[in-house]
Amino acid sequence: MLRIPAPWFVSACRACYATFSGVKKMQVIVNCMVRLNQGIVMIQKPRRGWWFLPGGKIEENELWPEAARREVLEETGLSVEGLQLRGVHLLHIEKEAPYSTVDRMIAQFSAQAVSGSLNQNSREGRLAIVDPDKLHELPMDEGDRLMLQHVLWANSRQESTVFFGKFTYTSDHQLVTWRMSPQGVVDVVKS
Repeated sequence: MLRIPAPWFVSACRACYATFSGVKKMQVIVNCMVRLNQGIVMIQKPRRGWWFLPGGKIEENELWPEAARREVLEETGLSVEGLQLRGVHLLHIEKEAPYSTVDRMIAQFSAQAVSGSLNQNSREGRLAIVDPDKLHELPMDEGDRLMLQHVLWANSRQESTVFFGKFTYTSDHQLVTWRMSPQGVVDVVKS
């Protein structure tokens, strides 16, 4: 006998990006590189102690740039304008049974203008202005580090490059494979 789930169950499943039919929906996340005082605004989240750009999940009926502006404001207190799309990245995270794999897409932006004052605290973690030359020293998701290095490379050359990437992770979120287009930038970024 087929049982139709109660409405609360369907809502709960949508929240975890799965549907009753078994078709998995991709979780869409935005983040934004915000330059402030010769640095980058970043958040150190307590779960793993890793550093991230401000960002988060898009809300229903929200456009990606709107979500990026909202997330930056909520997490940092800063208002951003002149958002430029810098990357569209697919992430595949393997999970161990009984959990299913996680597929995410990150829409990455950089802000051309910033106003307001950086909050002292954030509900997401510790806020800081990070020196771009120290990124290699920070505990970070390695895919995020690569994405950010590519954006910094394009910004330093005043190029409007949009990067496309695919990243695969283990269940404990270790980067296994990655590739990005356009190619050839990684050698310059890592030097």
